[in-house]
Amino acid sequence: MEIYFYHNANASTLAAILSTMRKTPILSVLIVFLSTACHVQSGSAPTIVDQDDFTIDTSLVPKDNTAFYFPLNLFSDTSRNVSLDSFVVKWYSEQLFALREPVIYLDKSQKEIYRFTWLRTFHNPVAIRIEKHGDQYFLCWKLSDGAGGYKPGKLTIDQHKKLDKQTWDAFVKKLSEIDFWKLPTNQNDRGLDGSEWILEGKSENNYHVVNRWTPNKNNGYYECCNFLLGLTDLKIKDREKY
Repeated sequence: MEIYFYHNANASTLAAILSTMRKTPILSVLIVFLSTACHVQSGSAPTIVDQDDFTIDTSLVPKDNTAFYFPLNLFSDTSRNVSLDSFVVKWYSEQLFALREPVIYLDKSQKEIYRFTWLRTFHNPVAIRIEKHGDQYFLCWKLSDGAGGYKPGKLTIDQHKKLDKQTWDAFVKKLSEIDFWKLPTNQNDRGLDGSEWILEGKSENNYHVVNRWTPNKNNGYYECCNFLLGLTDLKIKDREKY
């Protein structure tokens, strides 16, 4: 039986502890205090921003970093304890909030959206979003100056561009090859000081999220996420690509 202990630790410390526990589970009493999920605040009219035909609905960007970016129940198989699941979702959500990303699972539009969130323990957090708006296709990528296993830092890169249908189709084909929509959200593939590769998908009324720890470079899931990374102009050194 694996029972984990957290006490009086901030998010950065807990991230480091969680990374260490992935390698060496410890036996102790579980004491966790985490805030419950908060919904995106509403009440004001959404702001629509048009950037070269790329429309951003800012009502889906939370007002503060207490919002959960993922339905908690989808992460229920990360452990035997909902408190640890809450910690994981809170950690990921704080990183996405710092990147000023929208909450995809709350999007009720007809857009088809996929987002790769890359949280490397010691390197800058990255979010890459590919979207289909009718017969138009867009890519948006962001980077913050923090670290994926520690504080997220501030948004430093926020870029986007149009894509052609061929590029979109190539990505969707890769998703089909790994049967993305049927992949389990989590696997027991933890280790020490690696990275989280989180891939979300939203199509009509369907939403799914898959999370893998440091996938192998010969893995189809790695290829899906790496395909999106290759569409950006981010310059990632080989030794920082893990």
